[in-house]
Amino acid sequence: MIPVQRNPLFNTRINPTFNTSINPRYNASINPKYDTEINPAYNASINPRYNSSLNPKYNSSVNPAYNSSINPKYNVELNPNYTPSVNPKANPGWTGRYCFGLEGDLQGFLVMASHRIILLFDKDLTWVGYAVENGGTGYNIFDLDGGWIGYYQENSEGGLNRFTVDGEWVGYAS
Repeated sequence: MIPVQRNPLFNTRINPTFNTSINPRYNASINPKYDTEINPAYNASINPRYNSSLNPKYNSSVNPAYNSSINPKYNVELNPNYTPSVNPKANPGWTGRYCFGLEGDLQGFLVMASHRIILLFDKDLTWVGYAVENGGTGYNIFDLDGGWIGYYQENSEGGLNRFTVDGEWVGYAS
């Protein structure tokens, strides 16, 4: 159960349908189609295809397959199935980010693994991916095989908007 103040269906401040300052369709400064600094297609320094330090296939320190300290299969402190403090279903005081689709539907949640790595879990507590800080104002998202599948970009309210690799806005985290 998502607390009402953290649920975009009840709190319009965190819902981009009602708060245009966090909606990339209305705020060009958070839209990678209009701001090339936040678009990996135009900014090689935040693109894991060109910046190997951001790419888990070339940098084992950001790859959970090779770094057990950021892998919830080996570090149970990061695993919501074993550690209630990082499980929003078991901890009503949980302070992490929930992930939503564009309609405000719950898709999962994020767990901070380190200052550079975020773990992505679906709403059933299954680990589905991870994100690596890109050195700018966002994170590149990878599947569990290290394939680059998208990115998070900060919005103007402390949340994150989620985009595909092609820059299509598909969700948000708050």
